[in-house]
Amino acid sequence: MKGDDILNFLTCFKVPEVAKSMAHLLVTPEERKIIEIIEDDIYSIKDLSTLIEKKFNVNGEELVRKMYKRAVLNKVEVSDGIYYKTSEFYDRIAYFCQYETDIWLSVPRKIRDEIDDWYVTTYAETAEPRVKEVIDGKKDVIENAYFFTLQETLDLIDSLDKQIYSVPCNCNAVSQRCEKDKDVCLLFETGINTQWDRGHGKLLTKDEAKAIVVRADKNGLMHTSETDQAICNCCGCCCYPIRASKVIGTTGIWPKRRYDIIWEESKCVNCGRCVKICNFGAFVKEDKKIRYVEEKCLGCTICSSQCHVKAIKIKKI
Repeated sequence: MKGDDILNFLTCFKVPEVAKSMAHLLVTPEERKIIEIIEDDIYSIKDLSTLIEKKFNVNGEELVRKMYKRAVLNKVEVSDGIYYKTSEFYDRIAYFCQYETDIWLSVPRKIRDEIDDWYVTTYAETAEPRVKEVIDGKKDVIENAYFFTLQETLDLIDSLDKQIYSVPCNCNAVSQRCEKDKDVCLLFETGINTQWDRGHGKLLTKDEAKAIVVRADKNGLMHTSETDQAICNCCGCCCYPIRASKVIGTTGIWPKRRYDIIWEESKCVNCGRCVKICNFGAFVKEDKKIRYVEEKCLGCTICSSQCHVKAIKIKKI
């Protein structure tokens, strides 16, 4: 891409300054031209397919579906049906990192870190008014509303009457801050612009979903949910809701802390498992002795489920 072509694409796709040097990796040349043609308009699949076939002499409908799967296009529902519109960098980057990981990892670490920081800040800005609505009682919940215990998460899976599917964790895929398991996000939404509707996800039985949660718990991944959309199993260094909550000052409110941690020092055998598994440094080992730093705790509860001598209990707030 050169000159005006670059400028047009960057503007239409709302590419932030920190990502301009790698934006060409996100789309093919055909996709870029289609983005520039569509701009802010919406098209039926028939009209967009016809436009593409005239312009590029390819199967238009097939390309539209491919662009939708890659989150280069989004769907929009209007009174007479489903239409397509251009996506934007914010939507595309997560799918790019989840499903084209090798290309993402070829981007210099400094640029990836800058994009990751931009993504957290942007997400925090979009979440802040929604969190405020919850605080003010105008809205029930938003995504990743609560920390769930292991048992609550397993019970939620048993109670679901929706299909469950797994996808790579978008937080971990973008940030790449740790080597923890990425294939741990459990989703239940299947409407337009969801991972499932775009053609992603592995369908799971309830037993398979519970096995993922148990494995995640053992590996130090916390569980957050709002019961309606997803069960996220993520870590403190990558989790976008947790990182965004620090930006907007809602730590402990979103995701909401629902339990206090009770550490019984007399039962502790100083094995250090809690130190390894805690995402926030609330347990430390000094001179071969465990110490609990309460002010660092966010109440995610995974330390309790993984303490083999039951020295850590939880108390409902």
